[in-house]
Amino acid sequence: MGGGFGTNQLSGYSEQYNCPHGFVSNEHRVYGLNYQKTWVERAWMDALTSATKRLLDEAVGIGAHGVIGIVDRSIHHTENATFEISLSGTAVGVDDCERPVRPFTTFLSGQKLNKLVEAGFAPVEIALGISSVGVISSCITEYQLRGSGSVFGTNIGNWGVAQQGEIDQLTRAQVAARSIVRDRVRHQLGGDVLHGAALTVRTIESQEGPQVETVLRGNRVRVFKEFAKMPTPRPVVRLVDR
Repeated sequence: MGGGFGTNQLSGYSEQYNCPHGFVSNEHRVYGLNYQKTWVERAWMDALTSATKRLLDEAVGIGAHGVIGIVDRSIHHTENATFEISLSGTAVGVDDCERPVRPFTTFLSGQKLNKLVEAGFAPVEIALGISSVGVISSCITEYQLRGSGSVFGTNIGNWGVAQQGEIDQLTRAQVAARSIVRDRVRHQLGGDVLHGAALTVRTIESQEGPQVETVLRGNRVRVFKEFAKMPTPRPVVRLVDR
């Protein structure tokens, strides 16, 4: 095995899994490979950057201080490593506050945003990262995935492979994908705090093997004051019993 989980930005992770059987046949897989699909990550990040720029340009155009309640949607076209990403939210203004050069963005809104500010944190921007790890199955992984227990009719256990148990190559791919995306989002924080983190993991089947795609989203927030209870909001409608 080669490579490791310590990655930063778009560096590459890889691990090789060699066949323990020696030569079996020309069709037999002599090795397997886990590898970081940096071109997929780059495509996703480029799409996210474009969508974020358009969102902020619209907010600046109407004089907003920030955008709250952001919803992100993405479609991954796996056949050509392209992404469609859309961001939508509600532009807001803050009374008696100078408009920032770059509007803040957050996934939060309503009571959750109110509680955040009450606790002394201010939203800075949404934090989003992706990792994509491809898996070219080794012979052992292939046998485990298809439930086969033999090589030329010989029990796999006699070849040093457990018939049941953890599929090590896929587990390592999952762990690597999580580690990469955590490092990527941590790099975005710049000393601030990540709030409301949510990790999404999915496995995509492709011709060459499984692909583990991990997305981590959260809110980059910054301490700006001590805890202070927010003032009671003004009622929109007042009901009076006469």
